[in-house]
Amino acid sequence: MKEFRLTMDDAPGSLATHCEAIAAAGVNILAIVAIGDGSASAAVLTDNPSATISALDAIGANYTVSKLKSAKLDHKPGALAGFTRGLGNSGVNLRSLYVMSVSGDTATIGYTTD
Repeated sequence: MKEFRLTMDDAPGSLATHCEAIAAAGVNILAIVAIGDGSASAAVLTDNPSATISALDAIGANYTVSKLKSAKLDHKPGALAGFTRGLGNSGVNLRSLYVMSVSGDTATIGYTTD
């Protein structure tokens, strides 16, 4: 799976323009987080990376692509803290992190690193 990190103008409709382009390409957005405060960015996971690239290129989007890694954690307090501390202690810098699913005693996370 690929993560698309978008950099946009912090203006009404900026995110909509990107989402509309992705939708027009017949691509489903599986997860998204967007933050704006003077500048705007979004991290997007889709079901068709190739079509997403074509759609974003067609609108002249400013974006980067990263490989999404995954891990299964125990679904209990402190599991995510332990996972992130382990990466930090190993000198690994997290760029993004998603809780992808929770099922019973297990949580699946997705993450990108430098």
